[in-house]
Amino acid sequence: MNRNFIIKLIHSTLAQYDYMGTERNIPPEDLDTLIDKCEREHLKDLTQPLYEVVHGAVYNYLTEDGEPW
Repeated sequence: MNRNFIIKLIHSTLAQYDYMGTERNIPPEDLDTLIDKCEREHLKDLTQPLYEVVHGAVYNYLTEDGEPW
């Protein structure tokens, strides 16, 4: 799976929540965890679109005190 594409989807989703616009940057270790989570979840069910997997992981990251799962 293309990690760069997943990173772009994550940043796009964070921007939708205005997370990137508030001068908050996602720590590199959290980004790696989000990427890994998205890859694992997408491989569990390949019929689910990747953008939905990414959106769910980012939503959980933002609402669960930084826990991307």
